[in-house]
Amino acid sequence: MNVNAAEIEGALSGILSGREERVKTRNACLSEGVFACQIALNIPGYPKRIQNDRQAIEKFAVLFCHEWGADPFLTENISNEAGLCWIGFFHGEPSDSQRAKKIAVGLEEGTPEGRIFDIDIIVKGISLSRSEMGLPSRSCILCGSPAKECARERNHPYTDLRDAVEKLIKNI
Repeated sequence: MNVNAAEIEGALSGILSGREERVKTRNACLSEGVFACQIALNIPGYPKRIQNDRQAIEKFAVLFCHEWGADPFLTENISNEAGLCWIGFFHGEPSDSQRAKKIAVGLEEGTPEGRIFDIDIIVKGISLSRSEMGLPSRSCILCGSPAKECARERNHPYTDLRDAVEKLIKNI
């Protein structure tokens, strides 16, 4: 597949604009005593939408709410060039958001399909990170090494990563 520089620039611009839309939506609803759970898919390359993505995100939103023990007081679904994402807003104190992050990581790591999800917990101004909470870093879906290292070193062809994601999402 031959892609020219203008197509790449256009795709990147769309993805960045889409991510900015997510941040604006979150920031409009976050306040003291409120955290957001944002569920999206880690889809390599472009386009950021793939078959069965909506059903997959909905399933993991239900799983998160079940593990959390309550439904959000507000939800937003955003579909744009950055892909599809679900954002649920929950009442809670800082310790609650830390428990929510542990639930999120458990869902990401608990099944093979969970590894293609990006479940972020955001409190006003910051996204809770795995490393700051002493949780393991995300592993590569192909080899199990730290995902950031594989991405930085470009250890795997894009097509192999995309095929792995598409195969995993079919199981959902």
